[in-house]
Amino acid sequence: MQTQSLRLKFWEWCLLLAIAGTLVTQGCAERPSGQIDAVLRTLHDARLSGAQEYAYEQLQQAELSYSQAINELDNQDAKFAWWRTYAQGKRMLDLALAQADQAKSEASLNLEETKNNAQIALILARQNIQQTQALLLERRAHLPEPQQFHELQKALQGAEALLNTIETGMLSQGDYIQVMSTAHVVETVALAIHERILSTVSQAEKVQV
Repeated sequence: MQTQSLRLKFWEWCLLLAIAGTLVTQGCAERPSGQIDAVLRTLHDARLSGAQEYAYEQLQQAELSYSQAINELDNQDAKFAWWRTYAQGKRMLDLALAQADQAKSEASLNLEETKNNAQIALILARQNIQQTQALLLERRAHLPEPQQFHELQKALQGAEALLNTIETGMLSQGDYIQVMSTAHVVETVALAIHERILSTVSQAEKVQV
């Protein structure tokens, strides 16, 4: 009876050790909720900084790394408590956080550069319109038909109106890529009208000779 009592106490002790080990394991291997929240906040900040337009590839890589980290954590959650380890998931979250932060930084830099380029494009487009308007007035008398002057003048006025619209609208809204693209179109139109004026005047002068 004494031996049996000792054996029972031995197994009870082993059971207590097992329970204690489980508690310790669960306490050490906790899902890194704080890291997850940090990555989500940084991804959100990156999107607010314009990363979807100005750092698209970096943002996509950060989101992919985050998704892979969550999958790893979920796989660990599915395991028995004793066998869980979130070490790999934490490293993957660290990578996702670094990539999200990089996307945020690059978006801010690229946004500022694009804004400057958009403003330069507006200036150049306006200069081309003004130069073409001056040329049109200068060569007005050399145009063979008065109607040509009015057609060209109307085209220039339309281009200038479009330029004013994007300057007061898109630029103030922060749509710098569209501003830059539209300004380039206006500049191209102004240059085309400029060339047409010179060509028309040259042909008219040849006919008069």
